[in-house]
Amino acid sequence: MTGRESRKRHSPFLSLSFRLVATVCCILLLLSYVSVLIDPGVFPPAGFFGLYFIPMLAVNVLLLVMALLRWSSSAWIPVIALLPALFSVGFFVRSGDRNALPESVVERTDGLRILTWNVGGFRSGKSPEPDDNIHGVKALIDTESPDVVALQEFRTGDPMQLRRMFPDYPYVREHYFRLRNGDYVGNVTLSRLPVRKDGFLPFRGTTNMVLYTDIEYGGSLLRLYNVHLESNNISLTSLIKKIRGGYDGFSRELADAHEKVRKSSSRRGSQVRALLEDISRSGLPPVICGDVNDTPMSYCFRSLYKGRKDTFCEAGKGFGATYRLLWPLLRIDYVFVPQDVQVMEHRTPRAGWSDHYPVIVKAYM
Repeated sequence: MTGRESRKRHSPFLSLSFRLVATVCCILLLLSYVSVLIDPGVFPPAGFFGLYFIPMLAVNVLLLVMALLRWSSSAWIPVIALLPALFSVGFFVRSGDRNALPESVVERTDGLRILTWNVGGFRSGKSPEPDDNIHGVKALIDTESPDVVALQEFRTGDPMQLRRMFPDYPYVREHYFRLRNGDYVGNVTLSRLPVRKDGFLPFRGTTNMVLYTDIEYGGSLLRLYNVHLESNNISLTSLIKKIRGGYDGFSRELADAHEKVRKSSSRRGSQVRALLEDISRSGLPPVICGDVNDTPMSYCFRSLYKGRKDTFCEAGKGFGATYRLLWPLLRIDYVFVPQDVQVMEHRTPRAGWSDHYPVIVKAYM
């Protein structure tokens, strides 16, 4: 039997295998589209499908290329999977000219400038020394000079350190949790504009929270929500070590990671509901910013996005990813503003002083 005849003999099996793999990957990607409609607090597995959107998107693109190169009739399977992505890819990467504003609007100097940044306790930056990361964060904020700063995972041994770091911000609101070693960690909001009221939404059994401040801007009040929703608590370093250590160690670590994602997804669903209830009660125009710990292919993102503008979709350019360690895959930090707001600028400087990148927005309200 010649090699050519052998390949012909095996080709039906290979074609069937390819079609089976393509079908499974197609279903998984389609489930990720549907998952944005399902509250993970009610059905926790929904949180997984949204998290796997980017990897499954890449796999289906690869399968389509392979099918086309093989002139396979199965190419229609990844095509079906990829078509809905045309409506979702704009939440991850943008050309920057879709919603271009008139130059007269962009150049206005009276817009509200907001910077939000999960600073990772100053222990997850490019420097192993927290003080170096603190100085890097301070330098960037001083350079950008926003009107309002929302920081998550601000960690300090002395709460008064904050006021010494940012003397140009007369209005400081913070809520900390005390750690076992005596340090404080929590959310911090700094404002050059008058703050009339503040408070926080506590979430049971976690240090994640929402800090809100009622800020006077343009003769009226807006409520700024400084958000840090439930983290997945997955250690990428640990996963990599387990991969090197063999299949058994990696499989256990992966199963543990899935269990953490399941629990955190469920908690985020309930946290978003609590946030939306407060927005409804306050009656003030809401600005929501911070670390949502979920991708745009998630119930949490879509719930916060509904009836509001995502500033990246309005004025972003390039990849919107905000998580440094998996750039450009994960976009989990956002700014949402009311529908009648004009967004003039959205940037994510690739500063390495945390495992997150800062998000900087300029908007006219």
